Amino acid sequence: MNKKVILSYRLLLLVLAFVGVYLEIAKLGVGMLMYYTVLSNLLVLLFTAYLIFRMWTDNNWESSKLLRVKGGVTMCIMITCVVYHLLLAPIATDFYRLENFLCHYIVPLWFLADTLLFDKRLQYRWYDPIAWTSVPLLYMVFALFNGLLIKWPIPGAKDSPFAYFFLNIPKYGWPYVLQWSLKIFIGYLLASFLLFGFMSVFSRRKSLS
Repeated sequence: MNKKVILSYRLLLLVLAFVGVYLEIAKLGVGMLMYYTVLSNLLVLLFTAYLIFRMWTDNNWESSKLLRVKGGVTMCIMITCVVYHLLLAPIATDFYRLENFLCHYIVPLWFLADTLLFDKRLQYRWYDPIAWTSVPLLYMVFALFNGLLIKWPIPGAKDSPFAYFFLNIPKYGWPYVLQWSLKIFIGYLLASFLLFGFMSVFSRRKSLS
C-alpha cells in the first residue's frame, strides 16, 4: 500500500490515542496511569509515534523485528478492548464518554486494523505469542503489588487500590483472582497464536502475489 496512505492512517491513530489518554488523565489525574487501559493506550501512542518517525527517517521501516514487536503491542491493546467489553462494560456506570470509546474500542480496533492491513513482510517466530504475554503479566504483578502493599488510590475504581474487581484479593480471595487471571491469560495466549497464524498465512500469500 502507498506509504503516504499508511502515514496518514497512523497520524490519525496518533491523534486519537493522544486524545483518549489526555482526556483520561486530564479529568481524573495521573492516578489513571494505574489502569491497564490507560497504560496500553499510552503504549500505542508512543509506539505509533515511533512507527511514524521510522517511516520518515528509515527506508527499512517495515523490518521484521519491528513488526514482531508490533504484534505484541497489538495484543496488549486488544486485551483492553476484549476484557472491557466482556467483563467491565456490563457493569460500567459512565459508559458514554468520548475517552471511554477511544481507549476501549476505537484505538484498539484501529491499531488492530493497522496490523492486519499493513504488516505484509513480517516473520513471526513460534515463541512470539508467548513473549507477548509478558506485558499483561507484568501489569498484573504491578497491580497486585500496589493493591496489597503500596495502596495508591485509583481514581474511579470501585475496588481501589485494585484497578479491577478480578484483582481484589482481600474481597474475593486468592482462588477467585487466580481463576480469573488464568482465564484471561489462556484467552490472551490463544488469541496471540490466532494472530500469529492468521498473519503468517496472510503475509505468505502477500509475498506470493
